[in-house]
Amino acid sequence: MLDSPNEPSAVDEGKHIATLGYAVSQENPGPPDLSSLVIHFRLSTQVATHFVIAFSDLQIIDMVQNVCIPIPCELTSVVADIYEFVVARSTSCRGLNSVEECDLARRIWKQLQVKKYHKRLLQQEFIDDIDLTCLRPGSPRCSICDSNLIHCKSCQVASCESDDCPGSSEPPLARCGRHQKEVLCFSCLEEQGFMAELEKCSGCKSWCCTRDMSLCSGHPVGIQPIPGLPSSESVIPDLIVTYAQSARVHPPKRGSCMECELPGWRICNNAFCWSHTICPECASGGVTCLCQEVWACDPCAEHITGIFIRCPRCNRPFCCSCSYVDECQECHSANLCYDCAEEESDVGDGLMAEFPKFVASCGSCQAKVCDRCMSHSAFACAGCSQRLCQSCRKSLCDDCKQWLASDDEDETNEGADAGLNVEVLL
Repeated sequence: MLDSPNEPSAVDEGKHIATLGYAVSQENPGPPDLSSLVIHFRLSTQVATHFVIAFSDLQIIDMVQNVCIPIPCELTSVVADIYEFVVARSTSCRGLNSVEECDLARRIWKQLQVKKYHKRLLQQEFIDDIDLTCLRPGSPRCSICDSNLIHCKSCQVASCESDDCPGSSEPPLARCGRHQKEVLCFSCLEEQGFMAELEKCSGCKSWCCTRDMSLCSGHPVGIQPIPGLPSSESVIPDLIVTYAQSARVHPPKRGSCMECELPGWRICNNAFCWSHTICPECASGGVTCLCQEVWACDPCAEHITGIFIRCPRCNRPFCCSCSYVDECQECHSANLCYDCAEEESDVGDGLMAEFPKFVASCGSCQAKVCDRCMSHSAFACAGCSQRLCQSCRKSLCDDCKQWLASDDEDETNEGADAGLNVEVLL
């Protein structure tokens, strides 16, 4: 900016407001001529115009300090593009609302980028590959291979969609392999920085949408024990807040696309984990069930009790799907795993009496209940009063669900038979 004292020190301090104005004259037959073209600039905190770009004499005018300077050389091509756009817009319909105006402007700018693509091809060394008699400057197809042209979704610059065509390097565009409309030029990608919408997969080296790539947000540092009852659902919100507020061992790190699996990357069994995917550096700890089918990161394995059941003697972790050990749904006491129970039975020293005995189970999810909790109040099935655990308290037991489903099926069949009989009688 010319007025450096008023230049915002950060982008968020103010927004630049630009107003483009032009006038046309129709003195001669043919397309109208632009008699004037200016762009007014001001900050959102200002009322009056601060800068004016005058296209007629290629000057930048500081309206506050009354100073004029020539437009810098590096902006000459940009000014030419704007002028060409306004010429094309001046010949189009008028009286549009803001939505229609934006749509028309986008279509005009996109068409101008198509013309510039064909013009770039004629300026390159592979001009011999182009049949000049078939050249269509406004065509949405490549002049070399007749493939479709694709556009950067940000600046609309055009290029050939075929990677085998020399025109695809005029300029090269990044395109998502799964979402064909997600296209960006490298200049726009560079401007987006870490927030880039496309990124190259480190596995297959293809471009893909950033939202579809695995991301490790960094292992939390210094997670303290969270008070709460074992397996209490109230612990999960507290743990999510703790994860969000904790420091991380590294900034967010990209992994691979959905089609690739990088070595060492893992997914925690806890749906509320601090990261959906975890890089090898952060997954170096963690807990794995002896069945090798379930893995959880060390913070989730420590604080969320519904992922693993540990044998009270050998302390080995077992996932809840394993049959090697059982846990009471009420008091969360576990019995011995098969190996430890077998050793106890061989020794016969009477220690088995210290561990719970499972005498009942939930009528819906089959979760076990020990003899110590059997006398506690419990939820019951609305159909047959069979015992239900807290998680299944609003449902029927499996037997009643099956009976209800078969009853509905019988009613449906009876209705169909009745309809058939009526049809035959008619």
